[in-house]
Amino acid sequence: GQTVVVTGGGSGIGRCTAHEIAALGAHVVITGRKQEKLDTVRAEIEAAGRTCETQAFDIREEAQVNDAVARIVASNGRIHGLFN
Repeated sequence: GQTVVVTGGGSGIGRCTAHEIAALGAHVVITGRKQEKLDTVRAEIEAAGRTCETQAFDIREEAQVNDAVARIVASNGRIHGLFN
C-alpha cells in the first residue's frame, strides 16, 4: 500500500525492480527519459493486476526532477521509498 519511486524503470535493473516492488503490493512510480519504455513497463505491471504510473524526465535537469516529484506527491500524498 505504499508508493515507491523507481528511477530508470523503463529497462534493465529498474524494470525488474519495479515488477518486484509492485508484486509485493506497492504502488510503483517508474521514471526515465523515454515515455515509450515507461508505458511498456506500466502495461506489463498493470496486466499483472498491480498499479503503476510513469513520469518521464531527464534526471540531469533539476527543474524537471522537481516538477516530477511535485506531481508524484500531489497524486499519491507522499513517497514512501526510492529505488535509484
